[in-house]
Order: sequence, then structure tokens, then C-alpha cells
Amino acid sequence: MSITLTPPHLSVALPSVRRGRELVLLADLEAHEAGSAFVDVEHLLLAAVVLCHGMPAFRPVLDRFGVAPSAIRERIAAPVDSRHECPDEHDRVTCTVAVESLLARATVLASPLDRIRPVHVLLAALDGDSATVHRARGALRVERGRFRRAMRRTARRAGHTTR
Repeated sequence: MSITLTPPHLSVALPSVRRGRELVLLADLEAHEAGSAFVDVEHLLLAAVVLCHGMPAFRPVLDRFGVAPSAIRERIAAPVDSRHECPDEHDRVTCTVAVESLLARATVLASPLDRIRPVHVLLAALDGDSATVHRARGALRVERGRFRRAMRRTARRAGHTTR
């Protein structure tokens, strides 16, 4: 008999735009397309990479480090037989505690009057020390310190002041 442990899940209301609503919605979509019933840090990280990849300031940095949404999707996809249907309820999202922690860290990185941007989530993931964040960073397959410095420098130049 094998026992599979899953992280505790939260059913939370969708956050406001200031707290990363578009990131959470995209992460929820990515989670369901990957076959997961809940949003985990990998899905939030993928959503941040997808959105950063569409921004002219950040795409060259992602390309230089070889960070592509398609490669991350392949690394986090669940087996086909474990796929879950997307729920009809779209005012709430099921996520792990680690996702809430990552969004809280991204809020700190954003300037006090700014909203959470994809680069803040990406930087929060690169700064994080938890096992869940470390596992999610593995999907990026980059040298953490150099990539973090390049993203932080680009964020400052783009006017997304980060602390």
C-alpha cells in the first residue's frame, strides 16, 4: 500500500487586481490544463513566466537564460490519467498555502502603491527558501543568483521598483 501526501489546500476568494488577480486566474487555468485540481507554486511561477514573456522589457532576459513557458509546462504536467475537470465556480480558487505565502512575498517586493506584477512573483520565487518554492524553481533550470540579478535589474529599468 502506498500513501501519497498532498499539501494542504485553501479555497480562497480571487484576489483583487492589486494582489495579483490576473496571475492567479492564469495559474488556475495552467493548473487545470496540467491536470492538477489545485494551484501550486509551479503554476503561479508558470503564469508569471508566461506574462513576463509577453513583456518587451523581460522577454530578452528570459530568452537569454532559456526560460520558456512551453518548457516549464512540460516539466510540471501531470500524468494524463490524473487530470481534473475545471470547476464551474470561478470566484474562488483552490491553492496551496505556499501560493498564499508567495503572493504575500510578491506584495512586499512591489512598491506600496503598485500592484503585484508578474516580475514580483518571479522574484519572490527566486528569493524563497521553502521546499515547495525550491521544487518549483527547479522547473526553471537556471542559475538562480544570476537570473535573479538580471530580472531585478530589468524590473528597476522598467519602472517596477522592487525592494
